[in-house]
Amino acid sequence: MFYKWLIVIPLLIGYLSNAQTSSIDSLLFKVKNNQLTEETANQAIKLPYHQIVNNLNKSYSLYNSLYQSNVFLKNNQKQAELIEQMALVSYLKGKYQESFELHKKSIKLFELTNDKRKMAMAMASMAYEGKKRNLNGSISLMREAIQILKVNNITDGLPAVIDNYGVLFELKGDLDSALYFYNSALHLKRTTSDSLGIPYSLNNIAGIYFMQGKYKEGLKIMEESNAIRKSLKDYMGLIWNEFSMGEMYINKNNYSDAAPHIRTSLKYSIDYSYPDLIARNAKYLASILSQYKKFDSAYYYFNMFHELNDSIYNANKQNQLLEMESIYESDKKSFQIKALNDENILKQNEIEKKRNSLYFFIILSFILIFAGVFIYRAYNQKNKANIIIQEQKNEVEKQKQIIEEKQKEILDSIQYAKRIQYTLLAHDSLLKENLREKENHQSFTNDYFVLFKPKDIVSGDFYWATKHANHFYLAVCDSTGHGVPGAFMSLLNISFLNEAISEKGIHQPNEVLNYVRNRLIESISKDGAQDGMDGILLRLANENGVISIDYAAANNPPILLCSNTLTSLPYDKMPIGKSIKTDNFVNYKINTSAGDMLYLYTDGYADQFGGLKGKKFKYKQLNELLLANADKPVDIQKQLLTKVFDDWKGNLEQVDDVCIIGLRV
Repeated sequence: MFYKWLIVIPLLIGYLSNAQTSSIDSLLFKVKNNQLTEETANQAIKLPYHQIVNNLNKSYSLYNSLYQSNVFLKNNQKQAELIEQMALVSYLKGKYQESFELHKKSIKLFELTNDKRKMAMAMASMAYEGKKRNLNGSISLMREAIQILKVNNITDGLPAVIDNYGVLFELKGDLDSALYFYNSALHLKRTTSDSLGIPYSLNNIAGIYFMQGKYKEGLKIMEESNAIRKSLKDYMGLIWNEFSMGEMYINKNNYSDAAPHIRTSLKYSIDYSYPDLIARNAKYLASILSQYKKFDSAYYYFNMFHELNDSIYNANKQNQLLEMESIYESDKKSFQIKALNDENILKQNEIEKKRNSLYFFIILSFILIFAGVFIYRAYNQKNKANIIIQEQKNEVEKQKQIIEEKQKEILDSIQYAKRIQYTLLAHDSLLKENLREKENHQSFTNDYFVLFKPKDIVSGDFYWATKHANHFYLAVCDSTGHGVPGAFMSLLNISFLNEAISEKGIHQPNEVLNYVRNRLIESISKDGAQDGMDGILLRLANENGVISIDYAAANNPPILLCSNTLTSLPYDKMPIGKSIKTDNFVNYKINTSAGDMLYLYTDGYADQFGGLKGKKFKYKQLNELLLANADKPVDIQKQLLTKVFDDWKGNLEQVDDVCIIGLRV
């Protein structure tokens, strides 16, 4: 496994690099003896990372005591910095929910003090820490942190945040995006001459190359990282780099190229007393030497591998580790002499055995009798064991049948849920009545198509419509998740849309989205969950034969095709649900002409992997496809979109729900 240097949380402590190095013990002593001052608290905030991580329990006690003392009660900036240190310690102690809540407090305080940099860095820390619980939410939050830094022209800390952004995409399996962001971070570090940070980005890039099977490119990048670490005397990083390259060569069965890297890693591991790495390198070196039939040296390394934990700090043993191969080569003759002596002893023993052959046959007779009794008992035990195994097989088959029945029940339930969900989607009759022009019938648009391809049986994407007064409402939305969880969210979102328009009489699209967001937060976001949806809500009005269109959009723009020109219309960059940004949604109007095409879609089509290189389809290619076929009848457009999607996907799994609606104005 390639060892990858990831950018370690916390990101926020970067601005404390010039901190005073008061000890945790001295600060705790002052707190316990009521010698608490703002200066003491300031020193605690500026404690370096290595002191904190080596004294987690004391750090936790210190920061909690300072927080409860309210020493910074009237200073929002210092209070926020203290809370960020508390979040760091909580995260390192495995108190993840506590760390998450502390980050939320510090972000609000930094926002009050207008400290954009520290607010963004706290957001980035929270996003990185939450990657295992909600990877997509972490990606959105990290993207928002990057946007804050860029908008405010803040470069300090930006490369580290972009590096972590790449880590999130790597965890998601999107290696192309991860590589793009690692290279972006590297470019910024080179621009600012961040020699300490450059090797971390290089290692991340090399890791992607290795995962893609591009060993030559990855090793070249690792060599560059190695050279920088040597110049900086970063021996811990150098040790891991050398070990990683050696391991990579071993995995390719290239032992000659692996050997010098493993030897270098072993030397530095011994010099700087890293027991775990000494053991790993010794084991690999034994394996390499055995490939070249240097069994004496290989045996010695392997033997030392087992003794290292007790003898690593023994200077004589360290010298033995470095010199053992040469010692064994020089003493090879001694080993040969010993082998000859052992052979003579064996011959003498053989002669002794022949002299005692009579005793041997007597003993052998007793052994055979004993063996017969043993075999008989073993036979009986084997029969009993076979009976037990058969009973276990029967039980396994029974459990298998139960599981299959349960699975069928679950699938039947999901199929029934599908029927329920489809009854809540926009009915064909409702859409045809209001969106397809017929003779002696006035509709809101001339024609339409719906392309709806759930990833699973039920869907997180949905399209919904209703007619109220003289208005026709049409929504295309992407709920959090897909499959059963996404379907539950879609049902909840549809019910809130119905409630807003039909029950509460809310008419403006932006006010409808505001209402739905509030209902979601009240219903499911009390524990900090950020579930909700992205989407577009259109309102079409017919006043005296004149059609007007306005809309509100969350994280998703409508697409207008007019006179062979494609325009991505304005939208609000926030979800319908709990998020850092809480502004009201904006109501936008669309100016159209007869024959224009208006498209509403979710991200599933553009995010599908496929093609010759297994890459994403992406929005640019989707919009080009819409532009090229906009003048065709809507049914033909739907057929072309479906065929291109299926051809692109090929044998790969569909990654998300797909929903596209096209309207001919």
